[in-house]
Amino acid sequence: MGDKNYDVVFVGGGNKALVASMYLTKYGGLKVGLFEARHELGTGWSSEEPAGGYLGNTCSNAHMGWYQSVLYRDFPEFADYGARYAYTSTVVGTVFEDQSCILQYAAFPDVDPDQTRTAALFAQYSEKDAQTWLYLWEKARNYWLPAMLEWMHNPAKPSREPDAMDRLFMNPDAGIDPHWLMMNPVQLFTSLFEEPRIQIYAHRVTQSWGIAADEPGAGWPALLAELTWVPFAVYVVGGTHALTHAAFRVIAENGGEAKTSSKVDKILIENGKATGIRLADGTEVSAKIVVTDVDPYQLVFNLIGPEKLDPVICRKVSTISRDWITIMWFSWAFTERPKFLCEDKVPDAGYCQGLNFGATSKFEREAFYRESAQRRARIWPTEMNALYMYQGYSPTTTDCQYDQCVGPANPAEGNFKVLTEQFVLPNFALSEEEWKMRERKHTEEMLAEMKKYAPNVGWDIVSGYVPVTPHYTAGLARNYAPAGNWAVIDNTPMQIGKFRPIPELAANRVPGIKGLYCTGTAWHPFAIANSAQGYNCYKSIAEDLNLKKPWEGYVY
Repeated sequence: MGDKNYDVVFVGGGNKALVASMYLTKYGGLKVGLFEARHELGTGWSSEEPAGGYLGNTCSNAHMGWYQSVLYRDFPEFADYGARYAYTSTVVGTVFEDQSCILQYAAFPDVDPDQTRTAALFAQYSEKDAQTWLYLWEKARNYWLPAMLEWMHNPAKPSREPDAMDRLFMNPDAGIDPHWLMMNPVQLFTSLFEEPRIQIYAHRVTQSWGIAADEPGAGWPALLAELTWVPFAVYVVGGTHALTHAAFRVIAENGGEAKTSSKVDKILIENGKATGIRLADGTEVSAKIVVTDVDPYQLVFNLIGPEKLDPVICRKVSTISRDWITIMWFSWAFTERPKFLCEDKVPDAGYCQGLNFGATSKFEREAFYRESAQRRARIWPTEMNALYMYQGYSPTTTDCQYDQCVGPANPAEGNFKVLTEQFVLPNFALSEEEWKMRERKHTEEMLAEMKKYAPNVGWDIVSGYVPVTPHYTAGLARNYAPAGNWAVIDNTPMQIGKFRPIPELAANRVPGIKGLYCTGTAWHPFAIANSAQGYNCYKSIAEDLNLKKPWEGYVY
């Protein structure tokens, strides 16, 4: 890679590093080199083939319309290079054992911008809940979403300094009950809605973010996601790895370079300043700035060394929660679309981007709590907490334009790429052989579960599948180890926003070491495959080095 001398070197080439590099090359005018241990860049923006002609997203499937909003604003070429999104009219839903279902429509202008279509479905079960939904939507659209976008697209504030989310809490017009901030998700959704199906729907949908049912204080993040995330769900045309290709094209055109299969062993530090990196093969690469795209544990205890940091930082990092968001995430290639029994009453359910299996239509909070208790006790969960998602191509569909790139066209039957998701135990809870056994068992369990709701589902329509288990995830990249946590660290209240991963590191700088910056999904604001962490990292560097600031004058 040239003369091994850069303005900026990155430890890791995940999606957050790609975003930061886009800004550092194009707007910072700096010579950037990315060093990635894996065989390819992107990590969370990755795709694999469950069968020939199909594409499955191995780390991130459903995105939100605002995920890459700053990139489309600052890099018009990003879309031209293949970073394109599309959406379905019906975003998510939950189907129950009695074949009733709850659906939520997208809030895009041509679908359900005022959420009246969604409220009408809710009203079939509870008129009061429908009105509650419309009230919450009005507050979310006018207050919650603007505050969240400002909060997430700026570097984390110091712990005692109010940020956009703190100001939102204090605004009486925002309609936020302070008690919500202390509730767990089950408590909050129970207090808001009277209909059990709607309560279950709300929790099952937000559970996909890795929020525990019994986590005190997690109710508000769950509600925020329900009203500001879910209504804007989209998917990447051609699979999420298309974002990686588009991002690196921007970087390469502006002088950036990347080297894969290049593990970094150490950050070089002299006289309290980062001066470069040392690779596993002994090669040293000098740089004026080092940026890491790794998990906080690896950063502190492997790349830097605890002897160079405040002991308080080291102790806090050692206690970070990082073993909860561990998932069986299978991408399936189907030769025909699953046909749900509930479509007889609610046709739109058949073209929903994501359907949860809600099991009983009675709200049994003990089931949610039992699921959490079993996982905390390292017992395989008996509850089928499955989120079933799909996107693909069906030539008979006229009201939804599914992505033809994720499944080959078949004029006779139609082809679908299907994703199933279930939260399970962390990687280290089982041996490698036990994970192989669980993988095989899980395929049968998932097909059987889907068949309860879509009788045409079975091995006869399966062309192949990619089995992503916590064991697989733990080996995908060091960031995800040792638990196989797709969020790297958990989305608990103490690890969100200015507290993510810990307050001392949240603003992308490492105390006591000049020229060393950090980003990644373990950083402010929370774990999602969007551009916020990389964008905020550039903001911090630009502030320190007086680089170009394309966001000046922009209002979120």
